[in-house]
Amino acid sequence: LQRSHPMLKNIIRLELFSVKPEDNITEVVRIMKERNVGSVLVCDELKKPVGIITDRDLVIRCMAEHKDYHACSARDLMTPSPRTVRDQDGLFDCINAMRDSQARRIPVVDSQGKALGIISFGDILGILSKEFGNLVENTTHPLEEKKQPKKALAA
Repeated sequence: LQRSHPMLKNIIRLELFSVKPEDNITEVVRIMKERNVGSVLVCDELKKPVGIITDRDLVIRCMAEHKDYHACSARDLMTPSPRTVRDQDGLFDCINAMRDSQARRIPVVDSQGKALGIISFGDILGILSKEFGNLVENTTHPLEEKKQPKKALAA
Protein backbone atom coordinates (compact mmCIF):
# COMPACT_ATOMS: atom_id res chain seq x y z
CA LEU A 1 0.00 0.00 0.00
CA GLN A 2 2.75 2.45 0.86
CA ARG A 3 4.69 1.79 -2.33
CA SER A 4 1.76 2.13 -4.74
CA HIS A 5 -0.20 4.86 -2.91
CA PRO A 6 2.14 6.83 -0.64
CA MET A 7 0.23 10.11 -0.58
CA LEU A 8 -3.30 11.32 -1.11
CA LYS A 9 -2.19 13.41 -4.09
CA ASN A 10 -1.63 10.12 -5.92
CA ILE A 11 -5.11 8.74 -5.29
CA ILE A 12 -7.60 11.61 -5.25
CA ARG A 13 -9.59 12.54 -8.29
CA LEU A 14 -8.42 16.01 -9.21
CA GLU A 15 -11.82 17.02 -10.53
CA LEU A 16 -12.98 19.61 -8.01
CA PHE A 17 -16.55 20.84 -7.94
CA SER A 18 -16.93 23.96 -5.85
CA VAL A 19 -19.16 26.96 -5.37
CA LYS A 20 -18.83 30.28 -3.56
CA PRO A 21 -20.60 30.86 -0.22
CA GLU A 22 -22.98 33.37 -1.80
CA ASP A 23 -24.01 31.09 -4.70
CA ASN A 24 -27.64 30.06 -4.77
CA ILE A 25 -28.52 26.48 -3.85
CA THR A 26 -29.93 25.98 -7.35
CA GLU A 27 -26.34 26.25 -8.63
CA VAL A 28 -25.21 23.62 -6.10
CA VAL A 29 -28.00 21.26 -7.14
CA ARG A 30 -27.23 21.81 -10.84
CA ILE A 31 -23.56 20.90 -10.33
CA MET A 32 -24.43 17.83 -8.25
CA LYS A 33 -26.85 16.61 -10.91
CA GLU A 34 -24.66 17.35 -13.94
CA ARG A 35 -21.53 15.87 -12.38
CA ASN A 36 -23.33 13.02 -10.59
CA VAL A 37 -21.69 13.82 -7.25
CA GLY A 38 -23.02 13.74 -3.70
CA SER A 39 -21.13 16.75 -2.41
CA VAL A 40 -19.78 20.11 -3.44
CA LEU A 41 -17.11 22.15 -1.69
CA VAL A 42 -17.80 25.74 -0.74
CA CYS A 43 -14.59 27.72 -1.27
CA ASP A 44 -13.52 31.30 -0.71
CA GLU A 45 -11.92 33.47 -3.39
CA LEU A 46 -8.54 31.81 -2.71
CA LYS A 47 -10.05 28.34 -3.31
CA LYS A 48 -9.76 27.45 0.39
CA PRO A 49 -12.62 25.29 1.68
CA VAL A 50 -14.96 27.12 4.04
CA GLY A 51 -17.73 24.52 3.91
CA ILE A 52 -19.13 21.45 2.25
CA ILE A 53 -22.65 20.70 1.06
CA THR A 54 -23.82 17.13 0.69
CA ASP A 55 -27.01 15.73 -0.75
CA ARG A 56 -27.97 14.93 2.86
CA ASP A 57 -27.54 18.61 3.82
CA LEU A 58 -30.01 19.56 1.09
CA VAL A 59 -32.59 17.18 2.52
CA ILE A 60 -32.04 17.85 6.24
CA ARG A 61 -31.31 21.57 6.24
CA CYS A 62 -33.54 22.68 3.40
CA MET A 63 -36.34 20.30 2.51
CA ALA A 64 -37.04 18.96 6.01
CA GLU A 65 -37.16 22.51 7.36
CA HIS A 66 -39.45 23.63 4.50
CA LYS A 67 -37.05 26.35 3.35
CA ASP A 68 -37.46 28.01 0.00
CA TYR A 69 -34.37 26.73 -1.80
CA HIS A 70 -34.56 29.64 -4.26
CA ALA A 71 -33.80 31.93 -1.32
CA CYS A 72 -30.98 29.82 0.14
CA SER A 73 -27.29 30.35 -0.48
CA ALA A 74 -24.55 27.78 -0.14
CA ARG A 75 -23.57 29.48 3.13
CA ASP A 76 -27.08 28.83 4.52
CA LEU A 77 -26.92 25.06 4.07
CA MET A 78 -23.23 24.14 4.19
CA THR A 79 -21.44 22.35 6.97
CA PRO A 80 -18.92 25.07 7.90
CA SER A 81 -15.19 24.65 8.47
CA PRO A 82 -14.79 21.09 7.24
CA ARG A 83 -11.86 19.05 8.47
CA THR A 84 -9.24 18.82 5.73
CA VAL A 85 -6.26 16.61 4.96
CA ARG A 86 -3.16 17.58 3.01
CA ASP A 87 -2.19 16.10 -0.31
CA GLN A 88 1.07 14.92 1.28
CA ASP A 89 -0.80 12.93 3.95
CA GLY A 90 -1.11 9.18 3.73
CA LEU A 91 -4.23 7.08 3.43
CA PHE A 92 -4.28 6.23 7.12
CA ASP A 93 -4.02 9.93 8.05
CA CYS A 94 -7.16 10.41 6.00
CA ILE A 95 -8.91 7.48 7.66
CA ASN A 96 -8.06 8.90 11.09
CA ALA A 97 -9.32 12.36 10.09
CA MET A 98 -12.60 10.86 8.86
CA ARG A 99 -13.02 8.92 12.06
CA ASP A 100 -12.17 11.88 14.28
CA SER A 101 -14.49 14.28 12.46
CA GLN A 102 -17.18 11.65 11.78
CA ALA A 103 -17.17 12.66 8.10
CA ARG A 104 -17.57 10.44 5.07
CA ARG A 105 -16.00 13.01 2.74
CA ILE A 106 -12.94 15.16 3.40
CA PRO A 107 -11.44 17.93 1.30
CA VAL A 108 -7.82 17.45 0.27
CA VAL A 109 -5.77 20.66 0.24
CA ASP A 110 -2.25 21.66 -0.77
CA SER A 111 0.35 23.21 1.55
CA GLN A 112 -1.29 26.65 1.16
CA GLY A 113 -4.73 25.28 2.07
CA LYS A 114 -6.07 25.45 -1.50
CA ALA A 115 -8.63 22.75 -2.30
CA LEU A 116 -7.46 20.06 -4.71
CA GLY A 117 -10.27 17.54 -4.41
CA ILE A 118 -12.39 15.46 -2.08
CA ILE A 119 -11.73 11.93 -0.90
CA SER A 120 -14.69 9.87 0.24
CA PHE A 121 -15.22 6.83 2.39
CA GLY A 122 -16.17 4.97 -0.80
CA ASP A 123 -12.90 5.99 -2.48
CA ILE A 124 -10.92 4.62 0.46
CA LEU A 125 -12.94 1.42 0.55
CA GLY A 126 -12.28 0.90 -3.18
CA ILE A 127 -8.54 1.47 -2.75
CA LEU A 128 -8.30 -0.90 0.21
CA SER A 129 -10.40 -3.55 -1.57
CA LYS A 130 -8.06 -3.43 -4.57
CA GLU A 131 -4.99 -3.63 -2.31
CA PHE A 132 -6.42 -6.58 -0.36
CA GLY A 133 -7.25 -8.31 -3.65
CA ASN A 134 -3.66 -7.82 -4.81
CA LEU A 135 -2.40 -9.12 -1.48
CA VAL A 136 -4.52 -12.26 -1.71
CA GLU A 137 -3.50 -12.80 -5.34
CA ASN A 138 0.20 -12.43 -4.56
CA THR A 139 0.28 -14.47 -1.37
CA THR A 140 -2.10 -17.32 -2.10
CA HIS A 141 -0.62 -20.30 -3.87
CA PRO A 142 -2.80 -22.06 -6.41
CA LEU A 143 -4.03 -25.40 -5.26
CA GLU A 144 -2.07 -28.23 -6.75
CA GLU A 145 -4.21 -30.21 -9.05
CA LYS A 146 -4.99 -33.55 -7.54
CA LYS A 147 -3.08 -36.18 -9.37
CA GLN A 148 -5.50 -38.60 -10.88
CA PRO A 149 -4.28 -42.08 -11.60
CA LYS A 150 -3.97 -42.55 -15.32
CA LYS A 151 -6.39 -45.00 -16.79
CA ALA A 152 -4.82 -47.91 -18.55
CA LEU A 153 -5.29 -47.77 -22.26
CA ALA A 154 -7.22 -50.66 -23.66
CA ALA A 155 -5.16 -52.60 -26.13
